[in-house]
This record gives sequence, structure tokens and C-alpha cells, in this order.
Amino acid sequence: MVPAIRSPPMTGAGNVEAVIDSSKVRLHFTSMEELDDTAERILAAASARFMHYGYRKTTMSEIADDCNMSPGNLYRYFAAKLDIAEAFGNRVRLDQFNRLKEIVERTDLAPAAKLRAFLQLELELVYERVHAKPKTYELSRSLFEERPEFAAKWKRAEADLLRSILEEGAARCVFGVGDDLDQLAHTIQTATTQFATTHLAYLGEIEELRRDLDQVVDLILDGLAWRAHQARAARGDRAV
Repeated sequence: MVPAIRSPPMTGAGNVEAVIDSSKVRLHFTSMEELDDTAERILAAASARFMHYGYRKTTMSEIADDCNMSPGNLYRYFAAKLDIAEAFGNRVRLDQFNRLKEIVERTDLAPAAKLRAFLQLELELVYERVHAKPKTYELSRSLFEERPEFAAKWKRAEADLLRSILEEGAARCVFGVGDDLDQLAHTIQTATTQFATTHLAYLGEIEELRRDLDQVVDLILDGLAWRAHQARAARGDRAV
């Protein structure tokens, strides 16, 4: 047996669909599958082994033994070890998503400050996962390699959060966002990819990364502000 490890809070291991109520800057999930008590027990035991020994060194037989059940019974709940890993990964990523959502929902930050805080928190969370939680990093790498759709669905969910910040900036006439908010959110993600992926393992110390990201965010904000300026000029606004 391995020591118990608490997983980030979440119910379900299913597909994720983020839905935005832009008027309230609120997101929720509509397609998370509930796990019954036995599946939760399996996930807890597997999570403890993943975090103690690592994903690759954990076997389904060991997880079954920890749950006092046969491997055959375990496979009734999870068809493969990778399915358990995805359920665990969903918990980690939903915790990250909710922390990012808290920034989006803050009423004391202007849109530019929200965008900067959002991207900086992404950096902090990924850096922590890579450097402070190497077993989680190992599991994430396996998921990304074997199930690329896992990373894609969470990238889309976080793009929806970015979109809500851009919408707020456009409504306040401080961001010029053009006609395709989805593409703009995707472009910002692309511009900041190296600060939000596991490549951080090779990119240096956190203080240097923070400074580099700040400069990238400055360029993004300058571009959004210039677009807003051009839009006001095109309308003939006096405050140009």
C-alpha cells in the first residue's frame, strides 16, 4: 500500500465542455460524468500510486490490490490505466481552470490587468507542475503523447476564458478585438505557448520566465490598445 494522497477536487472523468454566459463572465461544465463510490476508490488508490511511484511504474494489478478487488473487476470501471490517468488529469486541469476562472470573474481588475494576471498564473501553474510535482508532469506527458485530444479540450476551455476577458475589454472600448474573438484568443495562446506548456522544464528559472512573459504581454496589450485607438478614430470619436 502507498500513502493516501488527496487529489484536486472534482467529480467526473468525462469530456469537458465550457459554456460562457458572457454577460456575467461565468463558465460551467455540462458533460462531466459522475463517478460512483467504487470508481472514486479506484481513482484515489491509483492517484496515490501515480504520485508515489510514477505513472509508468504503476500497474493495474497493483491498483486492484490496493482496492482489495480482482483485476477483472477493476477493468469493469476503467478499461485501461490510461483511462484512470485521464480521470486524474481532468482533476488536475479542472483545478487549474477554476483558479484561472477566478481571475476572469474578479471585479477589481481592469481587462488589461486580468489578461496579464491570467497568463502569469498559467505560467505559475505549469511551472509548479513541471518542477514541484514531477510525477504529475510524467503522467501529463503520457496523456499528451497518447491522447492529444486531452490537451486540446482543456486548451479550448481556457481559450473560452481568454475570450471572456477580450469581450470585456471590447465592451469597455480598451481592446480592439476584430470580428473573430475565437481566433484572437487562439492567437494569444499561440503567442504565449512556451509559457503554458511542459516545455518549461527546459526554459530556465521562474523569475526569468516571468520577465519574458511580461514583455510578451506588453506587446499583446499594446496591439489590443492600438486596435481600439484605430476603431475610435474610424468612428470619429473625440477621445482618440
